[in-house]
Amino acid sequence: MKKNILSGAVLVIALLAFIIASTLSCSKKTAPGDNPPAPEPVKAPAAAPKVEPTNTVVAAPTNPPAVAPPATNPPPVVATPAPAPEPAPTLPPVAKPVVKVVEMSATTPPPPKNFYSDDSAKNSKCCAALATNQNYYFRVRAGYQHVNHGDNNDTWFASAKFYARPDALRERAGKNAWLIPDAEAELAHEYLAKPDGGATSGSGEGISFRTSFFWPWMRWTCRELCRKNEICPFTQKLAFGFGPTANVGFEQLFDGSEARLARYFGARLTINRDGYIEYTAGGTDGLSGTRQQIAAELPIYQSRDREVRYVLRGLWNTGAHNTPDVLQGGIFVEMPLGIFTTPGKWRDLVPFRK
Repeated sequence: MKKNILSGAVLVIALLAFIIASTLSCSKKTAPGDNPPAPEPVKAPAAAPKVEPTNTVVAAPTNPPAVAPPATNPPPVVATPAPAPEPAPTLPPVAKPVVKVVEMSATTPPPPKNFYSDDSAKNSKCCAALATNQNYYFRVRAGYQHVNHGDNNDTWFASAKFYARPDALRERAGKNAWLIPDAEAELAHEYLAKPDGGATSGSGEGISFRTSFFWPWMRWTCRELCRKNEICPFTQKLAFGFGPTANVGFEQLFDGSEARLARYFGARLTINRDGYIEYTAGGTDGLSGTRQQIAAELPIYQSRDREVRYVLRGLWNTGAHNTPDVLQGGIFVEMPLGIFTTPGKWRDLVPFRK
């Protein structure tokens, strides 16, 4: 009996505890904001119905919007100002040149009368041509010479020679150009023929001065004989000239004899103006009879600027049958005076250099 009462009391107490616990759990579940909304069932996608505009106001959602974190703006960058350009240097003001316009008269004023005479005007033109023309120049010569006048002598030869090629004067002279000659003057140390019939015959050392004049009345050219070579005078177009010539000078032996006058006249054929062959007749004081003479000069080498040349020279002078002939031959180098002060041109003295 006691056991049934205890078991019933225990059951009643357990039932009350169950009811109290259920009540507390229900009260917690019904509290506002504690229960999350139940998930809505996923529906199959359907075609969106056509929505017609209405004036119905849509209520704002109950959930508050998320608050974005405040933006942290960096401080503005202050631009560094560019350095101011340096001021340009101030120059003193330059005065503008005053241009003066001079009006020329339409008519040429007449020159004053008798201000210059005709003769002085012509002389001034000739002097200007002599001063500006490049065909007037000096050359020095040195080399070997052989002389035969009944004997044989070998000696050295040295001379100073002046050339005149007055082409500018001929252009100014016009129709009188044929009167103006080419001229040469040479002062030389050489062996000369001794007078015929003297105590001693043969040749001796001395000096001579000769001037020659040539009038090139006829001129023509022909093509080169072989392929062109700048160092050979005959491998280019050849220019020939022909006309009368006159040679006048004197000779003086170092043996104390008197100076002798030499004069010869004849014709000359020039080759490129630097070479020539001539035949003349005349006489030399101390040599008997009327003399005939053949002389020739032929350049065999010239530098590219034509200032240095090697020249072959020969002369045959004959007179009466009972007197010996005069034979001369030699080879000389001809060069300008300034070559001694210009070491860069010394190489032109080597002949036939490439």
